[in-house]
Amino acid sequence: MNLRKSHIPAALACALLLGCAQEPAAQGRTERQTAEAYVQALNSRDVEALVKLGPPGYEEVEADARKAVAADGGKGLEIDSVKVSHEFGDDVASAHVAATDRSGKPFATYVQMSRHDGTWVVVLGHAPGAGKAGASPAATEPPG
Repeated sequence: MNLRKSHIPAALACALLLGCAQEPAAQGRTERQTAEAYVQALNSRDVEALVKLGPPGYEEVEADARKAVAADGGKGLEIDSVKVSHEFGDDVASAHVAATDRSGKPFATYVQMSRHDGTWVVVLGHAPGAGKAGASPAATEPPG
C-alpha cells in the first residue's frame, strides 16, 4: 500500500512536466495584425496583398480587394486604434480601425474577419457556389 501511495505523486509530477513541455499550438496572424496588414495594403494600394488576407478558395476576392483599394487606397493612414469585438462567436471578429490620413483627416472603418486554420482572414469575396440558383442553404417558402 505504501508503494502505491508513493507512486501517485511521482505519476502526477510526470504528467505535469509532460504537459508543460508540450509546445503551444502554432498561432497564425491575430485580429490586430490582420487589421494592420489590411491598412498597410490599402496605403500601398496593393490589391495582391489584400487578396492574400482573404479566405483561401473564396470567389471574387480580387474584385472585393480592388473595390477596397479604389475606395480607401493610398490615403497614408496612420492607425490610432484597433478595437476588436467577437459578438458572433470566437471565430468571427470585427475590428474597428480608427486612423488619421496624411492630411490629418480622421478615418474609420470596420474590418470583418473570420478565423481560418488558426489565422484571421479578412472577409472578402464569397464561398464557392454562394448565390447560385439552387445553391441556397435555406428556403424562404415552406416546402410543398
